[in-house]
Amino acid sequence: MWKNILIAGGTGRTGQIIVNNLIAQGIHPHIIVRDPAKAATWFGEGAAVHASDIGEVATLLPAMWGMDAVISALGTRTPVGKNCPKRVDYQGIANLIRAAQMAAVKRFVLISSIAVTHPEHPLNRFGRVLEWKFKSEQVLQESGLEYAIVRPGGLTDAPGGKQTLLFGQGDSIRGTLSRADLAEICLAALAHPTPARVTFEAIESDQTGHRDWAKLFASLTPD
Repeated sequence: MWKNILIAGGTGRTGQIIVNNLIAQGIHPHIIVRDPAKAATWFGEGAAVHASDIGEVATLLPAMWGMDAVISALGTRTPVGKNCPKRVDYQGIANLIRAAQMAAVKRFVLISSIAVTHPEHPLNRFGRVLEWKFKSEQVLQESGLEYAIVRPGGLTDAPGGKQTLLFGQGDSIRGTLSRADLAEICLAALAHPTPARVTFEAIESDQTGHRDWAKLFASLTPD
């Protein structure tokens, strides 16, 4: 596991789980936010909080220097306006990737979405969000960075750690995934040494059982 980890979107529902999981593992994560005071009340001294604006690469660099890895849990909650999908899920993530390149980050984990290659999907009525997420995937794939792009199924707030997981490629599987399990997958993507450049979908099965991370990641074909 990398020790110097930066989380973008660390105050979101999935991002908070990722940050708290890292703190529980004895890792002091870094998070970038627009409102440091608010974030500090949530994580206390467990995380280093940096004031940054994903709309400006220059504001991301001070937090990015010295980082081994970045996890992007960014995602808009509004289909229009200054925080629309184009500005957050594409331009903001592209800026984050650019800053990671400049800072020579070793690995980048991007949370995307299942069905990004299906523009007819109902989710795309939300500000064409799937199209913009897919474009940000392409930026990362062409960046030269080591990466894992995780496309989760429909997110739930159910407890994680119980169901076995299914990984797929080709954007053809459908299902749900708890945010707790998504957070675990992101950290596993950092800890697992290979593959270095991979895009995959992740859902929960209807069975309980042990999670064999080595087997799951070995089943994936690098991009």
